[in-house]
Amino acid sequence: MPNVTVTNLIEQTRELMDAVGSTRWSDDTIKTALASVYDEEWSNILNAAPYYTFQQLTLTTDVNGQLPFSSLNTGGGDSQQNFYRLLSVSDGNTLYQETQFQYVPLATTTNYLPTYPRLYYLVGESVQILPVGSGTLVYVAMNYKPTALNDLSANTASITFPSNSQGILTASAAAKLLLKGGAEVGAANNFRALANEDRTSLLDDLRRRTINPTRMAYSDQKYDWGGG
Repeated sequence: MPNVTVTNLIEQTRELMDAVGSTRWSDDTIKTALASVYDEEWSNILNAAPYYTFQQLTLTTDVNGQLPFSSLNTGGGDSQQNFYRLLSVSDGNTLYQETQFQYVPLATTTNYLPTYPRLYYLVGESVQILPVGSGTLVYVAMNYKPTALNDLSANTASITFPSNSQGILTASAAAKLLLKGGAEVGAANNFRALANEDRTSLLDDLRRRTINPTRMAYSDQKYDWGGG
């Protein structure tokens, strides 16, 4: 499939809105709507298929025993990989379990014995690793979003999105833009329905990328119960 650029998206959105030559929507306005939609759709993709993007990093905690979210971003420019959600945290041998501050409020201020389970919780824009230790080595698996549309180097830069699915972006952006002034509510609803239909099909494809059947499963893991 040929690369799709931001310029392509702007042009396709304008054509979809039947607004070629119209001065009601500037290219910047259309790009702003596309940027919002682009981020939303990547959230939808990674919520439906958490492993669609994946990377594992080897990191060390800071002086507070934390991993700043910024340390989970890699790459740069048009190929930046922006942390979205944690998939696992381990020390290479033992899996850390997620908890919340309310369950271990003294863990960072008192002697937190190494015999305690390895835990982590999210605090502000960081991951707090327990037991607390500066320079603790951890392996962090996560998924990520690509460079935001507004952060790409130029409108001629190619976007990162599932092949042949950019119609979701243009239809969703058109729906947002046609609500301007409340003059095109009917058309906006039509485009929203079109985007929903295409999105449902895409997410169904991404959820199941093998021929194996989808099975129901409990939310816990065997490791929670000491299983091998």
